[in-house]
Amino acid sequence: MRQRLVSVLGAVLLVILGTLPATARQEATPVTGLAGLGLPTLDVTATADAYEGIPESLEAGRYLVTITAAADTEFGGGVAFVRPSVVTAEEFLAALAGPPDEAVAGATPMAEATPMAEAEATPAAAGLPPFILDAAFAGGAYAAPGESAQFVVDLGPGEWIAWGDDPESPQEPVVFQVTGELPADLPEPESGATLTMAEYSIAVTAGQLRAGQQVVKVENVGAQPHFIFLGPGPDGMTEEQIATLLEEEMAAEMAGTEPVYSDLNPEEDFGDGPSTGTQSRGTTTWHLLDLEPATHVLVCFFPDFADGIPHAYKGMYAVVDVAA
Repeated sequence: MRQRLVSVLGAVLLVILGTLPATARQEATPVTGLAGLGLPTLDVTATADAYEGIPESLEAGRYLVTITAAADTEFGGGVAFVRPSVVTAEEFLAALAGPPDEAVAGATPMAEATPMAEAEATPAAAGLPPFILDAAFAGGAYAAPGESAQFVVDLGPGEWIAWGDDPESPQEPVVFQVTGELPADLPEPESGATLTMAEYSIAVTAGQLRAGQQVVKVENVGAQPHFIFLGPGPDGMTEEQIATLLEEEMAAEMAGTEPVYSDLNPEEDFGDGPSTGTQSRGTTTWHLLDLEPATHVLVCFFPDFADGIPHAYKGMYAVVDVAA
C-alpha cells in the first residue's frame, strides 16, 4: 500500500505547460457535477515527462481542473499546486531535488525526507524543513494512464508551482503567476460527502461515500499538510488489520528487511483507487470521484514535520464502506 502510494503520488502535485490566455475557458471539459458552476477551467494533460494546458499567468480564482494522463505514461499523471512562501519557486524546487548545501540552507531534499527515518536518525535530522511548512499546498488529483480526473481548487495571488506532488515525478514542474485577488464570494460545488483531515485522522464528517460518480469535499483542518489515497480492499476489512499491516511495514523498515505480512498484503489485497493532492491547513477542494462498491482504506502518507515518519504510521487512516 505504501509502495503503491509512492509511485501513484508521483502524481499528487504536478507540472504544466501552456499558452492559453488567462481568461480562457476550455469548451471540451465534460459536463459533470462540477462543471455546472461556470467556474474558469484548466484542462491539463500529463505526458511522459511534461504537462500541457496551464498558461504562464492566471487570474486568482476558483478553478475546475481536469487532469488527463496520456495513455503511454507508466504510472499515470497528477496535478497539484503549491505556493512557496519563505523561498522562491526555483529555490523550493532546487531544495527538493538537490543536496541542502546546493539549495536552501537547512533544507533536507524531500526525496530524502519522505521515506521512513533510519533507526539512528534523530527527529531533527528526519523532520522536514520549515520552508515546507510555510508553503501553501492547494490540492490536486491523480489520473491513471489514459484516464481523467476532475477537481476544484482555489488559487490565490502569488508565484505557484504545478507539479506531480512528488520530487521523483517524471513530469517537470512549471512555475506560473497568479494575479489579482481571490474573489470573496465563490460558488461552492454541491457534494455528497465530506472528508476531513487532521492530525492524525481522516473521517467522513458529512454525507456518505457512494459507488459511482460523486462529488466529494475534502478539507484539511489540521496543522500539517495531508492528502488521501482511497484504496478498495477486501470486504470486511478492519482498521485493526490496517494497523497490523503498518506495524509490520514499520518493523521491516527499521530492520532494513522486506516486510512479512501476517494478514493483508498491500500488493495483493488492494485495488486501484483515486488520490487527492496535498492540502495545507484551511484549504478545501472538491473532487469528482468514481468509487466501486467495496470496503476502502483512506490513508495519508505525508511525512510528519517532527520526525519524517509518514502520517499513516501515526494512525492517519480509516476504513469506510462505500455503499452501492
